[in-house]
Amino acid sequence: MDIEKIKANVKSHLDEKRYAHVERVAKCAKRLAKIYGENEEDVEVSAYLHDIAKFFELSRMIDLVKGKYPEVRDEMSHSTAVLHGFAGAEFVKNNYDIYGVDNEDILDGVRYHTIGSGNMSTLAKIVYLADAIEDGRNWEGVEKARKLAEENLDEAIKYEIDTKLEYLISKDNIIHPNIILFRNSLIYKK
Repeated sequence: MDIEKIKANVKSHLDEKRYAHVERVAKCAKRLAKIYGENEEDVEVSAYLHDIAKFFELSRMIDLVKGKYPEVRDEMSHSTAVLHGFAGAEFVKNNYDIYGVDNEDILDGVRYHTIGSGNMSTLAKIVYLADAIEDGRNWEGVEKARKLAEENLDEAIKYEIDTKLEYLISKDNIIHPNIILFRNSLIYKK
């Protein structure tokens, strides 16, 4: 994996604002990797790749993931907000010659960075949380989540999920089942 080649390629797929977000996620993820003893290069690669499919057309995303994930088989999941992580992981896997990534933990960091999944690896959890708490985020409670992130990764994620669920419920939005599975997996570990 050539991180500089990956950065350049990712940048070609994103606008300036989104790429700045990706850089902040990578910076936050590397900091968390140090705290939790994860391979910093793997975490950084996953963080840089997490939004690679963000601006793909919905039809392209659907084509990339068609029949591969039970989480995206119904119409509820056919939104770019849900699909871009799954599509990104498939895109990276299909382009091994460009990205050099076949590590499933790195791919899970891309795949599940928005809705999570039960029993995620520490690397994937770090990317999920870094995406939510990077320095450009300003949701109510983000400071508490950042503080928790330095003490207990699972508790920080659980807090972020709880806050997200409250928000989604207040807006009468659909809640993807993976978010609940992810939260439950954190509780079962206790």
